[in-house]
Amino acid sequence: MRVVLVLVTVAVAAAQTEDSSSPEDTVLLTRIQQSALEDLSRIPNYVCFDSIERSLWIPGEREFRRLDRMHLELAHIGGVDRFSWLGDSAFQSKTPSEIVGYGASFRGDFADNRALVFKNRWTRIRYTGRETIEGRPAMRYEYEVPRNRGGLAVAIGSDSGFVAARGAFWVDPETLDLLRIDVEGHDIPASLSLQSAVARTTYWRVLIGERGVVLARNSEFLLTERDGTVKRNLSVFSNCREYRAESTVTFGPNLATQPSTPGMQSTRVPAGLQLQLVLDTPLDVNKVAVGDSVRAHVLERSGEVPKGAQVYGRVNRLIRYNDQTPSLGPAPKARHAAPRVQVWGQHLDEILIGIEFSQLEYRRSRAPFTARLIAVESQSGKRDTQIRGFGYFGDDTMVRYDPPGAASLYISEEDPVLRRGLIMRWVTVESQRGS
Repeated sequence: MRVVLVLVTVAVAAAQTEDSSSPEDTVLLTRIQQSALEDLSRIPNYVCFDSIERSLWIPGEREFRRLDRMHLELAHIGGVDRFSWLGDSAFQSKTPSEIVGYGASFRGDFADNRALVFKNRWTRIRYTGRETIEGRPAMRYEYEVPRNRGGLAVAIGSDSGFVAARGAFWVDPETLDLLRIDVEGHDIPASLSLQSAVARTTYWRVLIGERGVVLARNSEFLLTERDGTVKRNLSVFSNCREYRAESTVTFGPNLATQPSTPGMQSTRVPAGLQLQLVLDTPLDVNKVAVGDSVRAHVLERSGEVPKGAQVYGRVNRLIRYNDQTPSLGPAPKARHAAPRVQVWGQHLDEILIGIEFSQLEYRRSRAPFTARLIAVESQSGKRDTQIRGFGYFGDDTMVRYDPPGAASLYISEEDPVLRRGLIMRWVTVESQRGS
């Protein structure tokens, strides 16, 4: 199930202070607001590396279970955040969970939460004292935004609605730089089946081009469901650089995963060819992340596709089923012990690695990779019984068969690695129109 939270502002004006605030507090808050708004107005177009770790906490357990990691790029252009796979130039106005197709995510780590606090005229702010944030002295303020005056727009599956927002922010008392903002969604409609939604973002001043601006450094997003289950996303932003006019950035569907090579000619591969792909990129679940690139090559000539042709793609899904199944207990040791309970659609002691190949290159030709996986082999002609691939289960427990170019591979928790040299047998299919 995809869960999306979007920060919303409904008016642009100075936020209100509590009536009990002193004139000195009001003047200082005005300066803080002006400083934050100046920072927002000075932010240039830029691109950052976004590393996201997603995890799950189940009531009664002592710690979070790590589900997967994602590596994406974020482009902040014209005041709007867009995401893409690493190395792609096709940035989309979607959240990370919408790009990968599953999980929970939060839109607003970079600018929207500042707009919610400092640009919404209905935001009420009050000073609460001084604290220390990561060893730095800081002034703490609390704020609140009514549900009908802005706040969080929440979408859970087909259900959506607005929730009120409240939280706190911390400011450096000398520079007035923003250090951190916490946003909590509350007064949540019953139809959304949530207890709470919280996002915490820390900031620092960095050099983008020739400008020093305040940008997000990392963020934590916590979504608590009615049964107490908590989904957590930890994001770290790095390698931020200015986006210049000569850079190649497009806004639309993901059409390629590799940079264009001069002299390459576009072509198509006929349907019905059997291609044996040898995996060149080892995939260790404990190290790999969603979005990481994958490469393979063709083992034997088939039709016009020669031996050694290169195939490019990326990891598009990682699911540790034991970590997502609340009812799993330890494996029974006694001979007649009761078996562990399995939730429908889950795979005990297995991990799913999703791969999506998009591009086939040989000689000076490039073609979209449109094929379906039909077998996984440890060596040519010998089926690998330790690895299975046949689609995946969606949130409604219905089997979703992989589209052309994609493969869902199931491997054991005990040995969660797809090794270099793994052979995958594919059969090409007709390209979809416009692909």
